[in-house]
Formats: sequence, C-alpha cells, structure tokens
Amino acid sequence: MLKHLYLTIIISLLACYGFAQQISGSAFYTSMYKEDEPKFDEEEMEDPLTQALAEQLKKGFLDEYELQFNQEESIFKKIPKLEKPDPNKGGISISMSLMGENEILYKNIKENKLINEKELYGKPFLIQDTIEIRDWKLSKESKTIGEYVCFKATYLPPSLSGDKDNEENSSTHSETKEEEIIAWYTPQIPVKNGPKNYGGLPGLILEVQEGKLIFLCTKIVLSPKEPMGIIKPSKGKKVSQKEFDAILEKKNEEMRENFKTRKRRE
Repeated sequence: MLKHLYLTIIISLLACYGFAQQISGSAFYTSMYKEDEPKFDEEEMEDPLTQALAEQLKKGFLDEYELQFNQEESIFKKIPKLEKPDPNKGGISISMSLMGENEILYKNIKENKLINEKELYGKPFLIQDTIEIRDWKLSKESKTIGEYVCFKATYLPPSLSGDKDNEENSSTHSETKEEEIIAWYTPQIPVKNGPKNYGGLPGLILEVQEGKLIFLCTKIVLSPKEPMGIIKPSKGKKVSQKEFDAILEKKNEEMRENFKTRKRRE
C-alpha cells in the first residue's frame, strides 16, 4: 500500500514537471496609457493637427498585443487595428502607440537575449540587447484575474529608489514611489515571462503597471500538447541598443535642422 502511495506521488510530480517543461501558448493584453490633460492656447487649437493631437492625448493610448511563448522563448507584438475616420476632424487623425505595427520583441530566457525588430524611417533594424534582471520583491497579496490566482510583486528601479536613510533623498523617494513597477503573476502558468520586456517572476505576468502605463491580460490560450514554435526575428541591420539610440538621435537632429532651414526660407 505504501509503495503504491509513493508511486502515485512520483507520477504526479513527473506529470507536473512535464507540464512545466512543455507549456506554451498565447496571452493577449490590452495596454492603457493616459497623459495629463494637454494644454494648448487658443491660437494653437485653431490648427486641426493640434486638435487631433490634443484629442489623442486626452484619450490616451489603448492598444492590444499578443505574447506567444514557450518555456524558453517568446515574441511580443502589437495586434493591428483599423480605425474609422472621424468626419468632424476633416480627415486628420493621430495615432499613438508604444510599439510599431510591424515591430516584434523577441526574448530568449535561457540565453538572456532580447531582440527588437523594428523600422526607423523605413529601414529595418535588429536591436540586440540583454534581458533586464529586476530584483522583484514578492508579496503574499493576491487577487484573481480571470480564472487565475495572481500574486503581487514590486520593483523600484535603483535610479528612482533614493536612499531611505538619507533625509535629503527622502522627498525624492516619495515622489518616485508612483514609478514603482507593480506586477501580478500566476504560478498556475510557470513561465518566467510577461508583456513587453517584463518577466523574471515564478509565473506568467498577467498585469503590470509602471507609472501611467498598464498592461492587462484579457485572454490566455494554452497549447500543452503541441509546444508553440517561436520564430526568431531576422530582418534588419544588427545593432546594439546604444547604437540604435545614437542613430535615432542623429535622424531626429537632421529633421530638426531641416525644419529650421524651411522656416528660414519662409
């Protein structure tokens, strides 16, 4: 009888281990980002472009994303959407997003690699980086998201944390408290992953908040029988994040100079 009990326990443990090894699927997220009320003077608001910008800032960003994952890899991308033009805006509309329509964020947890496939002024780039290691503080606080029990984890970036023992930094610490990253993860899906570049927790992150930005999981589709194959991005010039930032700054500076030149000629 005791042997049968031991055998049952071993089989159960092996089954759980096997599930953790092969678990894969897709998680769908909605992102929300809302800025403070935009302030433009009356003269600026006469411009239809400024009106469209003010309207978009007032509404905030609202996009949908898909995270395709297995135990070691994932890709995160925006789900394209079509918006109907508003006849009251004279055909002018502005769309703001955290990611481009064709942008792909690839993570390899095992190799600690992060690859961002994106375009800059029509030219494709493969931005190579490492996955940020965050010192998450785990909490016993829990809540339910959909059918999953989630636990709270928090992280305060070192550049924002300040020195609690230093009175001079105490005000800085309190001011940046709102920038603390709050994540809710579920151990029911034992994958150290999440939306965008978030991860590193003992379960899939279903909700994360960083300042005014929130990602919330709305749907999960697991594929335990047939592990999902993740296709690594391969289009574009390989550059580091630092190199890409320098290219972006140079392009922006060129645009500013061109704008100044046109203004002088007018």
